[in-house]
Amino acid sequence: MTRALLVVLALAMSAPCARAGPTDEAVALRDFFAGTLEIDVPFGGPWSAKRYLAPDHTYRETGSDGDVRGTWVLQDGKVCTTADRPLGEERAKTYCTDVAGKHAGDMWRAPDPVTGNAVFFKLSPGRT
Repeated sequence: MTRALLVVLALAMSAPCARAGPTDEAVALRDFFAGTLEIDVPFGGPWSAKRYLAPDHTYRETGSDGDVRGTWVLQDGKVCTTADRPLGEERAKTYCTDVAGKHAGDMWRAPDPVTGNAVFFKLSPGRT
């Protein structure tokens, strides 16, 4: 009995400990959760918005065409947001934005998947 107890105790002590820590997703999006993603489409609109991501995979957006809420997923270094409602002919219901390696203070540009117009992004620190 004592030998069996020692074996069980030794196995329990040698088992890897599960450590609670941030997920890769939480680390990659830390600045997005604490900041404001400013989006500007100066041509073909103009249109602008401020998007706020939450760790629970929801987002909200305040734009020149009103408020939008929805959900997001991280896929291949891109945050893909899906609105809770249709956004009209000029806008897709789901947009994917490259966020790999982006941090507070960064600015970048990408084409709009619907119109091809230039979309300018800025990740500002804090919720503005």
